[in-house]
Amino acid sequence: MHRVGLVVPAEPGMIQFVQQSARWFIDKGELSEKQRLAIELAIEEIMLLLVRYAFAEGAEEGSLEVDLELDETALRLTIACRALPFDFSMVPEHRPGQVTNDGALSAALLKSMVDRYRLVNGGKDGYRVELEWLRPLRHIADLAQQALQDAKDREITSSCEAAEITEIRPLREEDALALARLVYRSYGYSYISDYIYYPERIAARLREGRLQSWVAVSSDGELAAHAALVLDRADACAAEWGLAVVDPRWRGRGLMKKVSERVINSATDSNLTLLFGHAVTNHPFTLKTCASFGLAPSALLLAFAPDDLKFRHIQDALRQRESLFTTIRLLKPLPNSPVHLPPRHASTLKRLARGAGFELQESAATVEMSAKASATLLETALEPAVNVAFVNVRAAGPDHAAAIAQERRRLCREKVDVIYLNIDLACPHAPEVVAAAEASGFFLAGLCPMQPWPYTLRLQYLNNLTLDGSAIHAVGEQATWLKDLVLQEHGRAETIG
Repeated sequence: MHRVGLVVPAEPGMIQFVQQSARWFIDKGELSEKQRLAIELAIEEIMLLLVRYAFAEGAEEGSLEVDLELDETALRLTIACRALPFDFSMVPEHRPGQVTNDGALSAALLKSMVDRYRLVNGGKDGYRVELEWLRPLRHIADLAQQALQDAKDREITSSCEAAEITEIRPLREEDALALARLVYRSYGYSYISDYIYYPERIAARLREGRLQSWVAVSSDGELAAHAALVLDRADACAAEWGLAVVDPRWRGRGLMKKVSERVINSATDSNLTLLFGHAVTNHPFTLKTCASFGLAPSALLLAFAPDDLKFRHIQDALRQRESLFTTIRLLKPLPNSPVHLPPRHASTLKRLARGAGFELQESAATVEMSAKASATLLETALEPAVNVAFVNVRAAGPDHAAAIAQERRRLCREKVDVIYLNIDLACPHAPEVVAAAEASGFFLAGLCPMQPWPYTLRLQYLNNLTLDGSAIHAVGEQATWLKDLVLQEHGRAETIG
């Protein structure tokens, strides 16, 4: 890993210096010319934005903290400052033809010119933007074009012609290309997590402990099935049971159950507190599998994935953006903490918690407005691959209603399809924050423990999307009840707009 930290005066004249500093990392990471131009434009846009608003066009003196980091998979750029209180709603909407020095941080920069970004706007505590560009590692299409064609030719053959399964074992780094091929056979190139098509990125995640996989291997050495624990970081307390894939040639042999049993057993024996999974809703199979392993539905995320997600040999085309059930299974008790439930949703949240095997301990305490933080702190992460944003309410100040509404408007102007708002129910002001968010058009998704807080309530906002509730498959009493409830809440929210 290569990393450097810079502290530079908050002046437009320092833009070229920071761009020059970034070029060493760009060259070292072998990033493309297109990426170089995007990075340099991003540096220019962000520095001009901060100079204009946080430093009042130079009327305020101060510095920018710049951090550049290159690892084996990505280049990351962070620019932070502590200056005048700044709110992103102060930035005018980007319009085609605007010059870059007008302070408009365009949707093109945030979505088209980066692979990932996160914004932390702390008011008087400053502002931080984190951008990431993936290194141009070898895609499976370049590594194994002929192998893929061979797979296409073979995959429709009957299951009786497939070789016998000889072992189930942990995934190895040298299996990375074979895993990419396995995912291709089931999803083509439509799988949400793009890193799965880059063997070097798979291997890096294995080394970092962020991917803990088990695979079923045939007698001829092919990977027939795979499932994994996916962690945000190696020491995370929650892991997603995911990347569950079976080669079409081996379907119907119970391999999904066998590899998933190994994965879940390894999770049970680990230090993890919670296991969660995302069950697609265009068919009932994933939700049934989650239920068989004790994962209970706790939230319904509407329109999470693009409609170009394909399940080969199950359903080749989706009618709309794909909704997901969040399912959870506690491996250890959640921290003992009282929660502050919004009255309108109290019974719903208690039922969701009981369905997942825990109880919500409701606090009877009340907190005065004066006990709030001095300003609201929102942390926003955009996932360009699926065009959704996650907003964490890190602190609630007296301005929380305005801050949430302004962030929603900003993301809508950027044409983000769905916004998910996470609220910590352990925060005494959670009921007020929920009420303000719902007045702004957000509506209930459900409970998402440990994502990021032990008692996380998730709300959602659909940006001018039409949704056919009949296309969402629910299995079981809890999922069916939750689906009906969330769709009802969606209808209520539509009347607000």
